[in-house]
Amino acid sequence: MHARQTRLLIADDHPVMLAGIKSILQTVPGVVLVGAAQNSTGLFALLEREQVDMVLTDYAMPGGDFGDGMVMLERLRARFPDIKVIVFTVLSSPALLSKIMQLQVHGILSKSSGLDEIPSALQRVAAGMTYFSRALENGVAARNRGPCIDKITLLSKRELEVLRMFLGGMSVQAIAGHLRRSSKTVSNQKRMAMLKLACANDAELFLWHSQAGLTDVASAANCGE
Repeated sequence: MHARQTRLLIADDHPVMLAGIKSILQTVPGVVLVGAAQNSTGLFALLEREQVDMVLTDYAMPGGDFGDGMVMLERLRARFPDIKVIVFTVLSSPALLSKIMQLQVHGILSKSSGLDEIPSALQRVAAGMTYFSRALENGVAARNRGPCIDKITLLSKRELEVLRMFLGGMSVQAIAGHLRRSSKTVSNQKRMAMLKLACANDAELFLWHSQAGLTDVASAANCGE
């Protein structure tokens, strides 16, 4: 009797990255690729149509109907709680990684490590364990350092997403369009986030941003991960 294969769905907005992941999957026994998506629209369409055991997904995939980042992951965990989720990201911010971990994902991989960790991560998660990229361990260990990191735990997931995009160079209007919310709602979420962080204006917000070690959040928002 053959062991049941793990049915995997992958998502990334970079075609070259998707091609690389598909190539590395050929070396992973017991895993069968059932589909690939480039944004949250394609991801959730495949999840509704296919039998899926595990998702390996990028964190930032702009343009999808269901957003990206924390909003997308929260929806994924809520609608498909039995599916195992591994996040593949360029982010290394301790605060943001901590927020992702709070969603009880099964693994986080760093893109800075290349594709080499993917086979180990898939096999470990398929076996019922978790996997956290070695390149990110020091960052998560430092997530509780200093008042800047402490304050970010006060933010809601939606407030964190708004800040991530704003600090990445997007206007309130652009964020509203991306998240399919009104500009007033986004402006209020930004204002509440700044209040929680004790930032009186945008200049203080960007200063907090640099002190909290979240410069990689802006980078990811600009390059689309």
